[in-house]
Amino acid sequence: MPKRKVKEEKPRKKLGKKQILLPPVIAGAATLAGILIMHFIPHPPVLDVCLRKEAADTFNVYPRIQIIVDGHAKLMPDNIGKLSKAGKECLRIIHTDAIGDVLHVQYVRPIRLTMDDFIKIYSHDNRTISVIDNSTGTPKNEILVLKDFNVEYSYFSEKGAFTRVSKSSDIPPFTNDLVVRVNLRSK
Repeated sequence: MPKRKVKEEKPRKKLGKKQILLPPVIAGAATLAGILIMHFIPHPPVLDVCLRKEAADTFNVYPRIQIIVDGHAKLMPDNIGKLSKAGKECLRIIHTDAIGDVLHVQYVRPIRLTMDDFIKIYSHDNRTISVIDNSTGTPKNEILVLKDFNVEYSYFSEKGAFTRVSKSSDIPPFTNDLVVRVNLRSK
């Protein structure tokens, strides 16, 4: 009977400098490429982001915006921040959920948004705004041309009263207890 040959173990090869340095060099290059891409290719502006219906958004703020036109209270329509983009419905991070004076700021992380951001969405053409007149009991949609009005801004401050400001950018960022008053007076 023939004897089986016993295979001898080969001595292990020593790792060379290339094999030792290659993984950290690849990881470093990938990290550097990621940083450069994030730096030179900016993310889309926050106001252009469309929210996903199924997303669980952790940051929700509900400030109130009172619109007064020539001494009469008006309401915001329920379609602010809702538009069609490429045939799909787009819900912006600043929007209204129903007719009224409550605004909804919704995002995946805490974000600092202001009245200026809201105006960019509310008056996207910077010429008109849409309001709801409910003085007769039947909601009636009205389009207001901004050049026909003097616009005054104020917000309910820690002083316990409405504080007038010269421009909308002077209003603090949106919080749950912020109440902003937009007073439009005919010219």
